[in-house]
Amino acid sequence: MMTISRETARDFLVNYQGLNDYGTSEGHEGAAAYMRKVRCIQFDPLNVVGRNPDLVLQSRVRNYRPRILEDLLYRDRILTDALDKMMSIIPLEDYPKMARIRKAMADELVGILSNRGSLEALDILEEVREFIRMNGPQQAGRIDIGGRAAEGRWGHTKLSSAALDYLWNSGQLGISIKNGTQKVYDLTENLFPEEIVNGADPFPTERDFLRWYIMRRIGGIGLVWNRKTGAWLGQYIFSQEPRTEIIRELAEEGKLLACRVEGSDETFYLRKEDEGCLGKRTDRNEVRFVAPLDNLIWDRDMTAELFGFRYSWEVYVPAAKRKYGYYVLPVLCGNRFVARFEPEKNTGTGPLRIKNWWWEPDVTVTDELLEAVRDAFRRFSGYLGVEMMKDAYWKGKLAGRKRK
Repeated sequence: MMTISRETARDFLVNYQGLNDYGTSEGHEGAAAYMRKVRCIQFDPLNVVGRNPDLVLQSRVRNYRPRILEDLLYRDRILTDALDKMMSIIPLEDYPKMARIRKAMADELVGILSNRGSLEALDILEEVREFIRMNGPQQAGRIDIGGRAAEGRWGHTKLSSAALDYLWNSGQLGISIKNGTQKVYDLTENLFPEEIVNGADPFPTERDFLRWYIMRRIGGIGLVWNRKTGAWLGQYIFSQEPRTEIIRELAEEGKLLACRVEGSDETFYLRKEDEGCLGKRTDRNEVRFVAPLDNLIWDRDMTAELFGFRYSWEVYVPAAKRKYGYYVLPVLCGNRFVARFEPEKNTGTGPLRIKNWWWEPDVTVTDELLEAVRDAFRRFSGYLGVEMMKDAYWKGKLAGRKRK
């Protein structure tokens, strides 16, 4: 087992994730290429300065605009909304391979519907499908079949909305487009090619599927440890016992490389195919604003272990208990997290505004670092489609701010 330094581990992760050099990563092809590499980005509907997938892509793809992802999802159909690491976006070509995930989620939803007093939704599935077949793509608000669910605290109030949720999770419906946060549903056979809709599950056994899925999830980050943490969220792979057995098997076969990181007692794993990225330095020191659910920081504990940066997303924390703010973005420079900042909600009517900025306590603020931050703000403003802030404004916001 090889041993690497923390610096080497951080370099590997930053380079693997495309956060060191934009290179030729630009536009639709740049976004598609990143998706082909990591196979999954996490989705969240909150929109302060863009939704999480847009924030992931803007930090890696030169001249990225949200329209690019919308085209890849709903015009070109190269990508699709799916369950993976929670709500996610994946390449459409992975859809047949994810059949077991859809089946597991559909089975889980039966229990959820039972707890919510909405099991009658399962009795109207074909009626809801027929309504869409006859009337075309539909939002949940335009369908009212089966009446209301039993009084309850959680879940959909309309049985037809619960039915739509089940049909999407099980793969019988897809998303035609989104109107803001509202899904517009259509039959999968109307959206995807026949070979995708009717593509057979290529895995003869659950073990075959798990081997593929674990390798795929490791590729979503680049370097992982085998702890029950955020890297392994989702169906099938969150359970540590079967995962441990398969990771050991893949390592023995040479498909995974095991390594130690100096100063850590954990064993880390990367795919053999990614070994060429190991040892490459991060030498550009560009500043990137990182998404709250970015692949680089999927595993918050591992981020703290390797980067010395403890981050939590506080959107669901009561305001009085937040350490930082409602929607805070980590700030990466080279292979270090140097700060975090809370932007004002973007309304498109003026330049980006900053609520708060916190430098990490060990950071020395130099003219070179401030110039890199300025470049990052310029790119971020272009992504948002707003004018660049005045230097006096953003420098004033950054001056003297330290960790709480």
